[in-house]
Order: sequence, then C-alpha cells, then structure tokens
Amino acid sequence: MTAYSRGAARLLLAPVTITATKPLLPTHIKGFLWVDTLYRGTRLVRDLEYYWNPRAANLTGQTIQFWDHLDRRHAHLDHDALSADELGRLYVSFHASGDARPMNLLRDYTERIEREGWVHPATRAATSDWKRQLDLLGVHDPGLTADRPARLSIDETVELLARRHLCVDHRGHGGPAYLDGTRWGMPLRTVVGTDGHANYLLVILRDLLPRLADGDRVLLVYDDDLSHDYALLARVLGALGARPSRLPLGRVPLGGVIRSSRHGGWDGHTIGRLAGLCLEEFDEAAYRLGMRLYFIAMLKRTSAEPFRLDLLRRALTRAARMLREADGRLEPADRLLGCATPAGWIDPYRLTDGLFARRASASLLGQVYL
Repeated sequence: MTAYSRGAARLLLAPVTITATKPLLPTHIKGFLWVDTLYRGTRLVRDLEYYWNPRAANLTGQTIQFWDHLDRRHAHLDHDALSADELGRLYVSFHASGDARPMNLLRDYTERIEREGWVHPATRAATSDWKRQLDLLGVHDPGLTADRPARLSIDETVELLARRHLCVDHRGHGGPAYLDGTRWGMPLRTVVGTDGHANYLLVILRDLLPRLADGDRVLLVYDDDLSHDYALLARVLGALGARPSRLPLGRVPLGGVIRSSRHGGWDGHTIGRLAGLCLEEFDEAAYRLGMRLYFIAMLKRTSAEPFRLDLLRRALTRAARMLREADGRLEPADRLLGCATPAGWIDPYRLTDGLFARRASASLLGQVYL
C-alpha cells in the first residue's frame, strides 16, 4: 500500500459499546465488521484513535440487573465456565421473567465497577469467547478486556454540562438530571434517574469529554434505533467544541423480524454456528473477506434484508475468487481517498462495494480486510 498524507486533524472513532451477556449475533457481527473496516481503512490516511470502553456498557442498568439476577437465581452455576450461548439463553430468560431489581438496591455493583473495573465472571467468560471469534474474523481488538476508568465523575460531568446550559439538574430536589436539547427543538432526556443511576448517555459523555480538544472530530457509530439519543449527543458535543459525525447502522433481521437479542429467536445464528458452517467449506482468508462482503456490501448500512445463509455462501465464494485473482500492485492513493466522507473517514460500503467492480490488490485486502 502506498503512503498517504497524515496532515488531517485527529479523529476519534467512538462506537456504542455492548456487553458480553449473549453470543455475537448477525447485528453485532455487522457492527464489528463495519467499524473494523472503517478503522483499518481510515488509519491509512489520517491519525485515528479507536476508543472502546467496556465499563460504558457494564455500568448500564440492564447489565447490572442481569448480573444481580445471575447471582441471586443462578448462584449454583459455574459462571466462569458458561459459554456465550448458555449465557445468552439466561439473558433471554431474565428479560422474560421481570426479575430486575431497582437500581438503588444495586449500588454495590456500580461502586465495584467504578472502583476496580470489576466484571461479572459470566461476562468475563463470554468476552473471551467474543475475542476468539473476532480474532478468527481478523477484527482488530478495540480493548474488549481493557480497564479504562472514566476521567470525569457523574457529578463533574453534570456540573460541566450545566455550566454550558446543556443539563437541567433536579437531583438536589430529589429529581433526575436531564440533557437539555430544547434549544435545538429536542425534548429533555433523562441521564441520571431519581435512583441516582446514570444511564449510558452520561457514561459516554464521562468518557468522551476529557478526550476531545476543541475542534477534534469524533465519529459516533451506533444502532439505528438509538438515533434520537445520538442526535442529541452529537449536538451536545458540537456545542462543547467538537466536530461530530454520525454513522447509524441498521439491525439485521432474523427470520424477517428485527428484535433485540434479549427477546431470543437467535438460535442457529450465533457467530460460532456461522463460523463452523463457513469454515467447513472455505479457508480462513475467504471467511474473513466473505463476511465483510456480505455484512457490508450486500446488507448495506440500513438494509432491512433478512439474514440469508445462501447469500452469505455466495459472498464467500466470491471472496475466494477475489483472493485467487488479487494482484500484487500497490493500491493507488486516490482509490482509497475517493471513498472518504466529508468528515474524513473511509466509508466501508463504498470501499467494499468497489471490490466487486475491479480486481482487488493484495495490499488492500491484506491491510483492510484480512
């Protein structure tokens, strides 16, 4: 691959984080592959930091409530030995049971995560499974097991936002704290409940605000169904001097239905199952490239097309042919830069879709896809 100019301003890549409370499913795979291809392509043309903080997802109410459920209802299990699939089935059962306790009763969990970066043994085991599968896919590890304490506390973050008239804080009167987007015609959004628990938006702000200097670009990647929250988050970051851009990704329907993993219906579609089927017929390189061809170029960013094994097999067949026919030339600089967005990051769809139109170079495949 030829060398490119790195004169552009730094870009912080900040995808929404997810907790290992279930196996990797097609929607998760799509997200990881889009972000990985974006990261590996963009870092060839500019300075880029990929920021992933497991604490952000571990501090959410649904994660802590699930861990509490495991400890109360399934204490007899060897949590360290649970597979991601087994944990996922327990996760579905928990959400169907209505067994979540109020967050004000679970402060010991929150305090332990904040104090020492504690992770429940079941999630620790599932994270190891995620890492094995993502390594097999050739996905860069963003820090799945890293311990990254937030640099700002809840109080410091709320105070900073309130000084800029971006937060309405009623906690002193027993009420919640809200992000205030009314100046942009957006409703107030609770970020700290009356129970004192901060939701994922405030956790993200605790992470991002100390890392962004005035004028820094930040790319927010998230599920399309979080668009209202992320539109507000981008406005807040912009008001504080950053230059945000957003990349929403659509979920992958299973059996024609779009549903959260907590509702089940995903048996037979886990990454372990898909990897086993693919690697029975194709080698590892074709698996890595073919999965990207399918989840990026064929499913596109917001496609509502359901997951189809026959189309995935077609993508892997095409990938195997691309690898056989790849040539040894250096990829022209303008080929990669031609896939850049106005915000300066490489569009995974444009780059990957372009592989269908011409013979791929081994250098591009090696540095971005394999």
